[in-house]
Order: sequence, then structure tokens, then C-alpha cells
Amino acid sequence: MNREALQKAVDNLSIQMVYLHSSEAKIHNNFDPLIPNQELIGQFNINTKSCNKKELLDENGVTHKFLVYKTEARMRYLKGSIQEELKDSLENEELLEKLVAAEIIAVFIAEYAIKCDEELPHDAVLEFGRINVPHQIWPYWREYSHSTCARMSLPVSILPMFSINKSTETK
Repeated sequence: MNREALQKAVDNLSIQMVYLHSSEAKIHNNFDPLIPNQELIGQFNINTKSCNKKELLDENGVTHKFLVYKTEARMRYLKGSIQEELKDSLENEELLEKLVAAEIIAVFIAEYAIKCDEELPHDAVLEFGRINVPHQIWPYWREYSHSTCARMSLPVSILPMFSINKSTETK
């Protein structure tokens, strides 16, 4: 993690709005959520996909600058127990797809006002998107996934606290 770049962004960005941009919720592979006591394994992922700059001119002719981050959050339930070697293996994604019982995907937009006049360094914008944006979106995602699970008659999973993984910390 580039702490200096991240701090530059933290010092110069102020959150303005978080909202749901799009979502998708599906039951897969003929899964019936009404059958009791099914063993399901939850998988969770959140990732900032893009960042764009936006400028708005107010009625007084003052330009306001914003960074707009688009972040995708996913959860899925897999049917049954999973062999240990399949759990974290990207090569076996095709095999895992056959085990998917249900999936919820949501894309959130987070807008931040830019408080400084100078251009933020690209690495600061990227680090902020990797570290801070998912952290700030997580409560919105948690509420959305809980309510969607309930509407789909899926077990409401306790989403883990958002944490920065070790590979992110060492970058």
C-alpha cells in the first residue's frame, strides 16, 4: 500500500454521495431456497472498477470537481461442502460455477468532492479507490445484500467486516 499517496487523497477528498447504480440477483442451477437445512457456503467480493472526474458549474459560475468511483460488490452461495483445493483456485472457477445456488451483484457509485485546486496524483486516486472506497461502500452493500437475501428466501448471511487483505497491504 502506498501510504503517502493514500494520505494525499484522504486529505483532499470528501464523500458526498453513495448510491446503488445497478444490481442483479439470481437463483442458479435449479436451486430451491425453500428446502430447509441445505448446506450453503457464502463467498463475498468487493472491487472498485473505475474512477472518473466530473466537473459541475454552479449558478455563481464556480466549478466544483468530483471523483466518481464505480464499485462492484458480489456475494454468492455455493451448494454443499467444497473440496479444500477448490476453495481458492481460480483454475476451478468452471467447477465452482456448477455449485452456485444464488448470486447477488450490486454496483455502487461513490462521489467525492475534490477539496484542492491542484490535480491529485494518479497513484493517490488509485490507492483511494482500492482501499477507502470499498470500505465506505461496505455498509450499503451489507444492508442491500441482507434485504435481497430475505426477498429471495435465502439465508441472511452475516457479511464479514470489511478488511484489507495482506496482498493489498504490501503493495
